[in-house]
Amino acid sequence: MEAAAVPLWSSRRAREAVAYLGIAGLALSSAAIVAGAQRDPGVLVPAAKLRYPGWLHGPLSGLPLDLSPTGVAWLLVAMCAGYALVLASADAMPARIGIGAIVGLHLLYLLAPPLLSSDVFGYIDTARLGTLHGIDPYSAKSTRVPPDAVHLYRRWSSDLPSPYGPLFTLLSYALVPLGIAGALWGFKVLAAAGSVATVWLVWRCAAALGRDPLKAALFVGLNPLVLLFAVGGAHNDFLALTAVGAAVYLLIAGRERLSGAALVAASALKLPLGLPLLFAAARPQARRRELLTGALVAFAVVAVAALVAFGTHASGFLGEVREQQRYVAIYSVPNQVGKLFGLGGVTAGIRALAGAGLLATVALTLRRTWRGGDWIAAAGWAMFALLVTTAWLLPWYVAWLLPLAALSGDRRLRIAALALTAYVVVTRVTLWT
Repeated sequence: MEAAAVPLWSSRRAREAVAYLGIAGLALSSAAIVAGAQRDPGVLVPAAKLRYPGWLHGPLSGLPLDLSPTGVAWLLVAMCAGYALVLASADAMPARIGIGAIVGLHLLYLLAPPLLSSDVFGYIDTARLGTLHGIDPYSAKSTRVPPDAVHLYRRWSSDLPSPYGPLFTLLSYALVPLGIAGALWGFKVLAAAGSVATVWLVWRCAAALGRDPLKAALFVGLNPLVLLFAVGGAHNDFLALTAVGAAVYLLIAGRERLSGAALVAASALKLPLGLPLLFAAARPQARRRELLTGALVAFAVVAVAALVAFGTHASGFLGEVREQQRYVAIYSVPNQVGKLFGLGGVTAGIRALAGAGLLATVALTLRRTWRGGDWIAAAGWAMFALLVTTAWLLPWYVAWLLPLAALSGDRRLRIAALALTAYVVVTRVTLWT
């Protein structure tokens, strides 16, 4: 009897070829974006609007390619297509190839100028205010900001008070002696290293949980928003996400005190990323006394350091984080809902409904965690709700959700994370075309 033909998609070799095709698509489109940023910054390097000195170009400045906003949009689409192919065939990819792709693409975006954002110069400006000009970074908005060469590369007139936690602000002070150029590339290195460290922790956590570590690592490390916006833009989110990843790994290993301390450190770097602490404490098997002891000790250390460095203004970032929620990002979900219903954008009523939805989601997911549900998935759904309900949604914020989605046992959460990625990509493409 003649054997039945083996379907093409069931062949491991065919799936491996698809995975290689996806990596090639990611690599080629990324290389084109980085090359396009070197010659004519256009939409890609907003910090170069007034000046584009050699140190801002990066080491790949000789690559000859000019990109229009439409070209950037379609290259982002190509990155997403490559990412989708990799995820669809990840089970057939050799681990060394997947790891090499993650590291190689991170290196490529490390060598690019600061892409699609000038926020990194806000970090530098805040650090220079505190160290060179003697101005508390958590001072009131009305504080007079002295002239500084870094302002040539800023899009915002002032970041006072700083919206970032005191731990990040103190870390940023260490880069001031490097000058503006040195600080920029220092933050680029920190962003890329933090992202790779987060991916490595995701790998370790997935293996400890009995899940496929390569799939989890690829899910996070090759996401186009992570590469192009978060790493390419030298954003500080991965410093906090590394702390979150470490906290998850420490909880899996039964190190409750250190886990609690790591989650407090995450919130002291970027406040919203302390959210998983609620779910870690709500686990039925949690040793809450140890977890909270670690959290309280870390909080005390951070509080003392902040008081010594910033005095009575040390908590100023809390008010600024709250103030930021009054801002509106054009393509945030609440703003688009307001436009869909003919209201012109986000309204007070929509904000109230979004806030109620967020609180309800956090309450329900905490209840499910308390009853023995997957705490990582519950924290992920709460983070997803935060991103969907905020009026201030920026593309790199999607990175907050990805590690939790990759490690959870909930396939629906991973689909939701991919859907949010697709939503943000569509909004960028719409903006640029």
